[in-house]
Formats: sequence, structure tokens, C-alpha cells
Amino acid sequence: MAARQENPYRPGFNQPPVVFAGRRDVLDGAREALEIAAYDGRTPRPLILLGPRGVGKTVTLGEVSELAATEHSWPTVHVEVNLRGEFLPDLVTGLVAAGRVLDGADPQQRRRRIGVTGGRIEAHAFGVGGELQFEAPAGDGTAPDLRGALSRTLQVATDRSAGLVLTLDEVQNADPGELSILFAVIQEHVPDGWPLVIALAALPALRESRGRRRLPTYLERAEWHALDTLPPDESREALAGPAKQAGRPMTPEAADLLLEQSGGYPYAIQVAGHFAWRASHGSRAIGLEHARAAVPRIEADLAHLFRSRWDDASQKEQDYLRAMAAVAGRGELPTGGLVAAELAVPVTSVSYLRARLFRKGTIYREAGGGLHFITPGMGAWIRALDSD
Repeated sequence: MAARQENPYRPGFNQPPVVFAGRRDVLDGAREALEIAAYDGRTPRPLILLGPRGVGKTVTLGEVSELAATEHSWPTVHVEVNLRGEFLPDLVTGLVAAGRVLDGADPQQRRRRIGVTGGRIEAHAFGVGGELQFEAPAGDGTAPDLRGALSRTLQVATDRSAGLVLTLDEVQNADPGELSILFAVIQEHVPDGWPLVIALAALPALRESRGRRRLPTYLERAEWHALDTLPPDESREALAGPAKQAGRPMTPEAADLLLEQSGGYPYAIQVAGHFAWRASHGSRAIGLEHARAAVPRIEADLAHLFRSRWDDASQKEQDYLRAMAAVAGRGELPTGGLVAAELAVPVTSVSYLRARLFRKGTIYREAGGGLHFITPGMGAWIRALDSD
């Protein structure tokens, strides 16, 4: 029996891929923000990552944290906004813990990272690992002492010639009042030049908040990044790279077939690689025969994702998706005009449906105006659904 090799593909939620491909513009922006905070005595503008689920927003936040740790030895406080929209108590908890770690950390340690979920803080450093338990402030109806926690932690960081990274995930859930409190404090202290880098991640629906001015004005000047599918060269790197590193390289023919199944959608790339690796157990390479054997498993896995996106669409949005799938099924590239013609209505009468589906991350538009499903294969799935 062949010795087991660990599967290098990670299709689960918030699991950093073995090969982090693409997103260079985000990382360049983060690197510049860190340098501004570290060397220029200024608080840089925040980074905001927008994209549908499965494109790697959370993983990219982790890469920003990794940059801060490896290049500056700065810790990160990470908070995920819960469905109730609350995040300030957890943020204050994380800031207090970060201040303590900074105050007592060995300055020679190259890597420190703090994450907070609920009331649990995990601190890791080279040679040091542990879990610190802190209680989040009790809900007594008053705002937590955010100003004090930020001020004290950033003062400790400044005294140690260090800084802090703050990452907020699922920001589309955030209570507008709590966001206003946070960024009012930050804006107030911009003249102080806090060494603070902020990166936020959210679904495209956050742009709706921006339009209704529910977001703090401070964020209007943020650096916005739209994350969607990867271009072909980066998709191939993300697909074939982990197999090569793990010692079971993927043939070009296998990669071509798997890329047809996954396109540039990062989650689908991990799914495709995962099942191709499993199909190639005992082999020295992932060949075309393994890729073909993996296709049914890939399709079945992605079908669950298609169903979730479909059920999240309204009846009229589903009609738009059906029309899009029908146009694509005839071998044509769907556009707003062709989809409207399929529905036998003026373009202007359904443009709002297209906009909603953009915001939900179900479809996207290429530079030339063509419409695509964010996940390859969804059009065929819809056509099969209607034929049952």
C-alpha cells in the first residue's frame, strides 16, 4: 500500500492555501500602508476588500497579517463581525491583549500575531504559543472603552517602535453605529500618526451601505479592492503549485481539464485540486485520467454551492439567471442586452436585477461587458435544473 501523502488542497472555510496566488495589488497596498505607518509617522488609509464568498477575502486578510509579522514584527488583532452586527466588545478585548503582549514581548522575536473570536485570544510567536482567556466587557448598554483601549495599545506600540494591524471580517454585518464609533476615534487621532494599519473584508453588498451613506465618511477615502476570479496564469499557479510542492506534479493536460471545471474561482480551484489529488493516490503525478475521474466529485461538490446561490436569489433574480444560462447554452456570451432580449423586456427594466446579482456575488461583468457566473458550471447546472 502506498504511503499516505497529505492532501495539499484546502477547500474549507478560512484555510490558507499552500500556494497563495494573485492578489498582488492588495498585498502591494498593504505593504505600502505598513511602510507609511512604520517609517513616515502617518496613519495610512484603510484597505477594504470586497468580493463574493469563496474568493479568498479572509485568507487575504491573513496574508496582510503575515506581512506585518514577517516584515515588521507587528501583531494583528482580528475580529469577525457577528450576525448581530456587534464587534466593539471583542475588538476592545483584542486590543487589551495586544497591548499586554507588546508590553511584555521579546523585541527580538520576529513573529507575533493575535487573533480574537468571542472572548478568546490566541497569541503565537516563534518559540512561544499559548491561549489567553479574557472576558469581553459585559453588555451593560454602554459603549466599551474603545478610545482608551486604542490609545493605550498604540502608545505601547509606539514606545516599542512597533505598530499594530487591525483586521475586520464580515463587515457587511456591522452595526453602522459601532462602525461610526470606531472610525470617529481613528479619525480623531489621525493627527497623532498612530502606527495603525486597518484592513476590512466584506461582501459586495457593503457598497449599498456606501451609497446610503451608512458607512463612516472616513472610509470614503479608503483604498478599495474588488476581489473576484483569478486570471488564467494565477489560476494555473494556484491549481498546479500545491501538487508540485507536495511532490506529485500535475500534467498540463490535467490542469487544463481541471481549470475548465474551476475557472478562476479560488474555492473551486481548491475543490478541483482536492479531488484530483485523491483520485491520483499512489501515482507519481496527477494525470489526465485522474482529472477525469475527479470531475464527477467536483461537480457534485460545486452543486451544493450553486444551490445555495440559487436559493438566495429572488424569483425575478432566478428568471434573470435562467435567461443568462440560456444565452450561454447557445454558445453566446451573455450581455445585458442579450439577457433582456431573452426575457423579452427592455434592458432598463431588468438592470436592477443584474445589479443585485453583482452585489450578491452570483455573477460578474468582464471589462468588455460580458456577463459570467462567478462559479464556473452554474449555467449548466441551471439548465439541468430546468430540464428535470
